[in-house]
Amino acid sequence: MVSESRVTSVEPEIEDGVEARGATIEEAVSTALSQLGANREQVEVQVLSPEGRALPGERLSTGERRVRVYRIDEHAAKARALLEELLTRMEVPCRVSVRRGTGTAGSSSGGPVILDIAGDDLGLLIGWRGETLRSLQTAVNLMLGEEGVETRRVILDVERYRARREDQVRELAQRLALRVKRTGEPYTLDPMHAYERRVIHMTLADDPDVTTESTGREPARKVVINPTGPAQGGPPERFEGARPGRSAGRSY
Repeated sequence: MVSESRVTSVEPEIEDGVEARGATIEEAVSTALSQLGANREQVEVQVLSPEGRALPGERLSTGERRVRVYRIDEHAAKARALLEELLTRMEVPCRVSVRRGTGTAGSSSGGPVILDIAGDDLGLLIGWRGETLRSLQTAVNLMLGEEGVETRRVILDVERYRARREDQVRELAQRLALRVKRTGEPYTLDPMHAYERRVIHMTLADDPDVTTESTGREPARKVVINPTGPAQGGPPERFEGARPGRSAGRSY
């Protein structure tokens, strides 16, 4: 008779992966790998039910652990392995995972590979305004590049730092667009990094009342938000820290 705590099961396939259950996370992962016919380096694991810990005087429940395991393509696997090796040599203890998204798993659509770095005290890895993270990202892309072969871009993130930054820039773009529409006057932001400028362009791309353009040369390249019509008027928006001629790009 098989003990209940040792029973594993596999759920129906989901896209290019499977959900599996087991007494432990490792057991569930092992079951999923067998179902996919893959090894650990070829997949990414999403834990759906984390391991539990028994409180003093309690016995740990035999409840099953659930994971979702999906394949990552060869380029994403190579990028993750390279980054893990670099961070090991830098003596930075952390975990690297491939973020689920367009073109990052089981796809050759050409989308970027997004690698998330998780761990403790990783501020040094981010650096001032993300400079260290961007430098590491550049190094990884250069090392992955093959002469005469176009490869998908690799984007690095640390504890969702980049994602939060993009949310801040997106909010800034929307608020400044309201100001431009109200006053009918263009607004020039402070110099920003390329990916931040791209976020502004994409955020306002579908707004018929404003247009955006980048001017200047790196590292002083800026985004200008222009109105497409006369001033619409209305009450001033509540927005501290962004004034014409001042540092809108660094107000967040």
